[in-house]
Amino acid sequence: MGQMFGLPHVAQLHEIQQARLRAGQPGIAPEVEELIQRLTSGGVAGKFTDPREIAAKLLWDKGFGNEAGVDSFEAYLAQIPEIPQSLLADDSEMPLLSLADPRPGLLKACELIGIRHAELGYSEGNVVPCDDRHTDPTEPFWFRHDDGRGNRNRRPDLCRDECTGDVLAGTAFVGAFAYLHHQQIVVEDEHILDLPGSVHRDSRFDCAYLGVWGGRVGLCVYGGSGEAGPECGSLRFRRK
Repeated sequence: MGQMFGLPHVAQLHEIQQARLRAGQPGIAPEVEELIQRLTSGGVAGKFTDPREIAAKLLWDKGFGNEAGVDSFEAYLAQIPEIPQSLLADDSEMPLLSLADPRPGLLKACELIGIRHAELGYSEGNVVPCDDRHTDPTEPFWFRHDDGRGNRNRRPDLCRDECTGDVLAGTAFVGAFAYLHHQQIVVEDEHILDLPGSVHRDSRFDCAYLGVWGGRVGLCVYGGSGEAGPECGSLRFRRK
């Protein structure tokens, strides 16, 4: 369960406001007002029972939709496709359902979700698909996936090679949005998520991976795809 909002958060907002004013910068009122509008647009996320609305509201509350020029949750929801029937069906091998919106680009998506990526020295375009099959869609899409624990201590490249049919190896985008919806898929000192569907543009042996270090979630792209790790496992997914 996430940390409860309380007076310490209000005090921190006040400190940020004062620091900006001392530096001669605008205050944070516009950002706070936008956040409040997002959280209240369409009602509180918990009021929804439809899985499409719940997932879309989670993305909207994080700030997705700005690049699409929408100004209300209803307008954002209209851009989210219906969940394909094939992904609604229970799947014991891929029990988790997630929604991705790749339109802002990977760096901005990570920033909105709260994943360190640009802070680790990466720029847009450093992450590329390992092959055409693993090219991410450019519009919002649904996917069903596992948490990678079934592939613990196995080489990411071998896990990727085993994927056939509509089963794919996790990509950087897929891993980021899987974390947004199911934060238990990465646990510090317990489980790191290999994402061998994405590799580094300049070193295609190195694949993406998502983990928690020092309490902060980070997306890295310098992990050797031919190396197994006892705390690492490759995510698998299906999308429609």
